[in-house]
Amino acid sequence: MNAEANNELGNTAPALAALEQVRARARAGNNAILPPVTTTDKAALRTAIWNERRAELAMEFDRYFDVVRQGRALAIFGPLGWKANKNEVWPVPQSEIDLSAGLLTQNPGY
Repeated sequence: MNAEANNELGNTAPALAALEQVRARARAGNNAILPPVTTTDKAALRTAIWNERRAELAMEFDRYFDVVRQGRALAIFGPLGWKANKNEVWPVPQSEIDLSAGLLTQNPGY
């Protein structure tokens, strides 16, 4: 996330350093794999960071939240039935709405 934030702020050197830190750990000393990312183009670096997050967090159920946060959910999950302006949030359980005596309301689309 540090790399992503720095890149979005236009700080490519710290973004590359943070990304390289993650990749160096993943290399485990084998410099023949995972070459360093060297691009300073903001869009290309964003893509490299997103790809790294996808690989690093593959089995941690974080990708969905990353993609929604990045605003790419419709493009990526739309073909799977994901709907904009609905699936960014989840339904509030009816039991919680009942317990709140009407203070809580259901999220739109549910």
